[in-house]
Amino acid sequence: MSGRTFTPEFIEMQKRNKAGVNNPLYGVVKSPSTIAKITKLIYVYDAENMNYIDSFSTVKCSKEFKMGKDTLSKYLLNGLPFKGRIFSRTKLHKN
Repeated sequence: MSGRTFTPEFIEMQKRNKAGVNNPLYGVVKSPSTIAKITKLIYVYDAENMNYIDSFSTVKCSKEFKMGKDTLSKYLLNGLPFKGRIFSRTKLHKN
């Protein structure tokens, strides 16, 4: 379908067919267990002494530490500290 142009009528029909009650997931409420499964946690540590600070969801972590999504991803991958904090997808501490 690359490079293909569609008529405005066709595009409107596609949008209309998936909006509101026509959407198969319309009105479906996710259970807390489902939300827990899809939420990706980020564990935050102090860079100096590796003290555990807290765990955040991806969105809350980027807002809390005032960083963009791409910056957060970069520091998760390379393991370097950002503003005195280390971010990890895995637990580096014991409960």
